[in-house]
Amino acid sequence: MRKLYILIFVFCTCFVSLSSGQSNKVNAKNIVNFSAFPNPVKQGALTIKTFTTEEKEVTIYNVLGKKVFTQKFSGFTKQLDLTQIHSGIYIMKVLEGDKVATKKLVIK
Repeated sequence: MRKLYILIFVFCTCFVSLSSGQSNKVNAKNIVNFSAFPNPVKQGALTIKTFTTEEKEVTIYNVLGKKVFTQKFSGFTKQLDLTQIHSGIYIMKVLEGDKVATKKLVIK
């Protein structure tokens, strides 16, 4: 079981570094003042806050890289309903124009 957790951690670390533009992308920009809470997610509610009202796209991937959730929204704040996602470790990617933010997401 411990080996599985180590494998998941290594995969998530690699996925986040590749998704956040640390690989071959030179001009990757991060979303300023981005936050997502609570993490770990309990009762399926996740709140996302950003500094602009520009349209955003939130995508959540499982540890195998499969897309399990996606939603677009505009505004400073959005509460997402993640009750349909099983407990586990996920990677959340938020796109806002040419900017990106990635976070490890734990759902209990």
